[in-house]
Amino acid sequence: MSEDQFTLRTMRILFTTEYYPPFAPGGSPWSIRHLAEALARRGHDVTVVTPNYGALAEETVGGVRVRRFPFWRRLPAGPSLARPRDLVSPRFHWRLFRAVRAVGREVGAEVFHAQEKHALVGTYFAARALRRPVFLTLREVGLICPIATCLLSHEFVPADCSILKLERECAGFFLEHYHRGEGRLRRARIRLNLLLLYLDAWAKGFVIKRLDGLVSVSVGLLEIHLRAGRGLGHRSHVVYTPLPAEPPPDPAAIAAFRARHGLEGKRAVLYVGKPSLGKGWLVFVDAAEQVAREHPDVVFVGAGPDSPDRVPMGAALRWLGRLPHDAMPVLYGAADVVVLPAVGPEALSRVPLEAALAGRPTIGTRVGGIPEEIVDGQTGHLVPPGDAKALAVVLDGLLRDDTLRIAMGENARRFVAERFAPDAVVRSLLDVWQ
Repeated sequence: MSEDQFTLRTMRILFTTEYYPPFAPGGSPWSIRHLAEALARRGHDVTVVTPNYGALAEETVGGVRVRRFPFWRRLPAGPSLARPRDLVSPRFHWRLFRAVRAVGREVGAEVFHAQEKHALVGTYFAARALRRPVFLTLREVGLICPIATCLLSHEFVPADCSILKLERECAGFFLEHYHRGEGRLRRARIRLNLLLLYLDAWAKGFVIKRLDGLVSVSVGLLEIHLRAGRGLGHRSHVVYTPLPAEPPPDPAAIAAFRARHGLEGKRAVLYVGKPSLGKGWLVFVDAAEQVAREHPDVVFVGAGPDSPDRVPMGAALRWLGRLPHDAMPVLYGAADVVVLPAVGPEALSRVPLEAALAGRPTIGTRVGGIPEEIVDGQTGHLVPPGDAKALAVVLDGLLRDDTLRIAMGENARRFVAERFAPDAVVRSLLDVWQ
């Protein structure tokens, strides 16, 4: 079969994932949906198999057939998470295997692709039972370690990473910075879950080595896995996340949003994500305090799950909480500059992509896949992780130069439209399957 024939003919593709909208605890389920719909728009037959947390068992959305198999817990639509122990249990793997094997046989799937780590085991064995190729997409570092706190201070996972080190060093740090104030019983359960997830990741390493191909959403993330011995050499590939096929927000909606949140006549600096150590929340707050002294007309806006421990700036810093997915384009459109001060490695954050779609520059850090999303000095700026002073200096410069800021936003819009165009992403993925 020639490359052109492979690319042009219609393929029957089966995706598997533990979350798919309307159940979306993070950005990955939306990225998976955008990818599935991009394939469907180009004539491919795409089916997604996912647990049913309380939606229709079968439906077609955006040209994609969604099949949900019975699950023993219900979740509200939106950002809710299933229990970790549920997703690593033999019961879950068995149910996923049965559903994938049955649906794969029914639709005549030619390629099976696990889009999230917990879908790997059931998908692998179902694909092998039907003698079909099987792939996995890496979207974070959970297949190396469930918390990887070492990556907050190291570029790659240290060679002495082990379950003993997790228990002796990393778990305590994780509890102190991410679960402060939890009761003793709750902390004990978290430690137990961490051990279980580490063992699960170790076991899945054996499955990874038997895949037909491994896909990472960024070069940075793939390098972390390869250095940790969790890659497949020449069978490891990078396929970016496609941009969503959504129209730009209505300017009237943006104006209404700015009025509702008191942003009229002010400039807004936006942070999107959890207010956590790894996402760089404290770095953002420190930089905001420095910049606010020179720019009293600037408002610093945060949006994401949970509530931050530290919001000391009064009216100059506003935490909006989690917003609905369809409100995000309006949020980016209401901002003037977007910051992504991540300390830990972001696989491929949706923040710079969604900011660019709104014509806004992003200041990010040189970790993970972020440098692949921002052209330093052209579509935004890159600063060292954890350096609030460097972030403040760059932010101050953009706020003082409206012409430069607007030009960078337009550059960002053009850049992501080329690098993350759905056509380019689809072609890359078809090449991997070939």
